[in-house]
Amino acid sequence: MTPPPPRRQLSFDELGTPLEAAEMVVLDLETTGTDAAADAITEIGAVKIRGGEVLGEFRTFVDPQRPIPAYIASLTGITDALVRDAPTIQVALPMLLDFVGDAVLVAHNARFDIGFLRAQCARIDRPWPGNDVLDTLRLARSVFGRDEVRDHKLGTLAAHVGARVRPDHRALSDARATVDVLHAIIARLGERGASTVEDLAGAHRKVTPAQARKRHLGQSVPPVPGVYQFLGPEQEVLYVGTSHNLRNRVRTYFTASETRKKVLDVLPVLTEIRTIECATRLEAAVRELRIIAREQPRANRHGLRPEKALWLRLGAGREGLRGARIAREESDGSAHIGPLRSRHDVEPLRGLLHDAVLGRGASLEGGARTGLDQAHHEALRTAMLEDPALVLGHAAKRMRSFSDAGRYEDAARIRELAETYLHAARRAQRLRALAGAPLLVAARPTSAADAPLGSWELLAVRHGRFAGTAISPRGADPVTIARSLALTGAGEGDLASPLCQGYHQETELMGAWLEGEGMRVVLCEGGWSVPARARFESGSLARAFAALAPAPS
Repeated sequence: MTPPPPRRQLSFDELGTPLEAAEMVVLDLETTGTDAAADAITEIGAVKIRGGEVLGEFRTFVDPQRPIPAYIASLTGITDALVRDAPTIQVALPMLLDFVGDAVLVAHNARFDIGFLRAQCARIDRPWPGNDVLDTLRLARSVFGRDEVRDHKLGTLAAHVGARVRPDHRALSDARATVDVLHAIIARLGERGASTVEDLAGAHRKVTPAQARKRHLGQSVPPVPGVYQFLGPEQEVLYVGTSHNLRNRVRTYFTASETRKKVLDVLPVLTEIRTIECATRLEAAVRELRIIAREQPRANRHGLRPEKALWLRLGAGREGLRGARIAREESDGSAHIGPLRSRHDVEPLRGLLHDAVLGRGASLEGGARTGLDQAHHEALRTAMLEDPALVLGHAAKRMRSFSDAGRYEDAARIRELAETYLHAARRAQRLRALAGAPLLVAARPTSAADAPLGSWELLAVRHGRFAGTAISPRGADPVTIARSLALTGAGEGDLASPLCQGYHQETELMGAWLEGEGMRVVLCEGGWSVPARARFESGSLARAFAALAPAPS
């Protein structure tokens, strides 16, 4: 029997992104505190680099919509006056993410900065883009020993490597200093043979035996956008993911930069990697969600049970508020907000809305659950579907009362509850609008990373379900392609359900796409209107709270 030919050892270039070609964004944040869930960003600074060259810089103050603690102001020099006219995070964060694009994110103690950015993305209903991340703090610990530096603080490292900028607890200065620290780290690791982004990410680790044995499975993966599936010995799906470059993404699983236990546990039984090429990133994201929901891969967590959404429902007639697992038609006078992030939100939200409409303490009365009169029922329905003013006014008064009494933790608790209400109402509003459109075909300009400038990406949606997508190249007529898309996915409409119940995750992906810059509606059947979401933005709460401030003496 002729033995199989020996497997070729892949070079560093084949296993990842060469450092000289990698675009990186080194960033730093200033914040009102250290808790990503409760505190806010006050300043963002970022530097985009490639091959040692600075490509651009980004800097902005951010209005945290709350007072900056005195000790933070003294540390950073950022005062309430400095941020008073700055953009809110709803404006600043999309600007930053557009600046970052597909670049590798770099930060000193990246866990802090990336944790804040992820939390703020969730707050404004923007998906976290999932860029690769490098932490110069972790890398510095593997490069500079304690015999060389006394600690690994940014200031210490910047002085040690001769950084051109001294970090001073201001975002752009610290980002610039981190750039010089990063370059010094790359120079050190280059002497050890590191030449790719993946080498840097795994500089302090080694690949596992299973990674070494199975890395040949990634050799034939094409460098195209799409979905990849890890298959086991019985062709069962073990893990599903998506990327705009399947080859680069899949090969990272066989480098030391991959440390997730759920992934490492399936590599020993991995037998095949199957890929699906997609026309656009959105198509890949939707396909990923559908495969995960259907196959239930053991190494995936997100998106496993899209049908198990949780809503706060106002029943028809005299019924009050209660949690519900299934959204129903609202033509009978009922209403929903959600899906909620947690079952633990049901009772606090129910209490907030009942107290706002019926008066304080109403949520504790048994009759409030099912004994609403018509006026109260209509007021609750309006607060859930159209106008949050009554609820926000109630929440703002309680926040102001607690704040004036020095009970800041209680004020923060009410603020978080009101923001949870706004988030749930905003999600339902977007789902409701898309679920009601029998057919929507829209177009928007492609980014330079996806297609040549002048191209258009088109999307077809039926009752909130993905029906098709295509790229219209520069010079082609996008309307002709749109009409072809209108003929696809007719069966998707037959699977429609109220508020996109059971497939809300893919609807929200498309909702975010439809809010992108330059979007144009090309064809529409049955009517679709973009909801006036501004009423349900967290800025509405800040304005209601500010309106109750005491008049200056």
